[in-house]
Amino acid sequence: MLNHPAPAFAHAMPGLFHSSMKVISVHNPYKACQFLAGLYRFNYKVIPIFIIFMSIDTDFFEASIFPFETFLLEHELGELFTKGTLYDRGGNPVGGLELPQFGANGLSLTPVDVGRLFMAPDLSKVSINVLAEHDDGAPMGVNVSSDNPFVQPGRPVTVIAYQTDVGAGVRLDNLYLKEMILKPKPDSPDRFGTVAFGLMAATAFRHGFHEISLFAAGRGPIAPDDPDEMVGYFVWPKFGFDAELLPIDLQNNPLLQYCRSVQDVLLIDPAWWERFGSGREMVFDLRANSTSWNILLNYVFDRLSEE
Repeated sequence: MLNHPAPAFAHAMPGLFHSSMKVISVHNPYKACQFLAGLYRFNYKVIPIFIIFMSIDTDFFEASIFPFETFLLEHELGELFTKGTLYDRGGNPVGGLELPQFGANGLSLTPVDVGRLFMAPDLSKVSINVLAEHDDGAPMGVNVSSDNPFVQPGRPVTVIAYQTDVGAGVRLDNLYLKEMILKPKPDSPDRFGTVAFGLMAATAFRHGFHEISLFAAGRGPIAPDDPDEMVGYFVWPKFGFDAELLPIDLQNNPLLQYCRSVQDVLLIDPAWWERFGSGREMVFDLRANSTSWNILLNYVFDRLSEE
C-alpha cells in the first residue's frame, strides 16, 4: 500500500501556498496563463511560476503538482534546474524553444522550461533537431539531446517531443525518453535521476502533455557486481511507469495469474519482478490523478525525505 496518497501530498508541507493570485479554472488559454502565472513564496523564498498557454486541471495542480515541484526545487539537485543557462554545441546561449504545432496555440518554452522538460541541468550543451522516425522505433518529432557532467561520455540524454492522432483532428502531445545513462556513483549524484524526472513530469503536466514513454531496458535477475547492468525494467516502474504483461511473463508464478500490468505485479510481489521481469515499452500517464502520479509523488517524497 502507498503511504501518502497523492491528494495528501500538499498537506505534508503546511503553509506551502502563499500567493496573491487566485488559482482558477478558465477555458481561455491566455486567461489561464494570466491567472496562473505569478510569484509564490515558500520558506521565505520567492519562486517564479510560469504556466502553460492552455487549460490544465488546476485543482490537481494546486493540490499536488505545485507542492511537488516546489519540494524538488528546494532540494540541492533541484537548484541545477533553476537558471536555464543552456548552450548549443557552438557555445551560444539557448534562448528557448518554439513548438508551434503543440498545445492549443503552440508552445513557447523558456530556457528553464527546456532544461526541466528535457532533463538538461544548467550549463548543459543542447542540440535540438526535427527528425523523422528513428531506426530503433523512437517516434518522429523534436529531438532534444543534452550533455552534462553526470551522463556517460557520448551518451547524451535524449528526449523527443511528438504527437499522436486520436481522431477527429485531435492530437495528443507526448514525450519519449529515448536515453538517459548516468555515470556510476560517485560520478553522478545520488537522486539526480529522481529529481530530474520529477521536474520533467511536472513541467510536462504544466504544458498539457499526455504521457511520457520509454523503453525500460534489462531483465532479471540483476547482477549486483555489474555497473553496466541495465535495470530500467525494475527502476522505472518505481517512478510510476507501467506496461501490460505478456502471458509468458507469469508462467513462473501462478499467484500472479490475475495481474494485467507491471504495477499489478509490484503490488503483490516486487521481488518476483526484480528477478523475473524483463524490458519493454512503458508509459507514464500525465493525466491528473493518474496511478502514475500517485506512485511518483509518494516515491519521491519518501526517498528525498529520508535524506
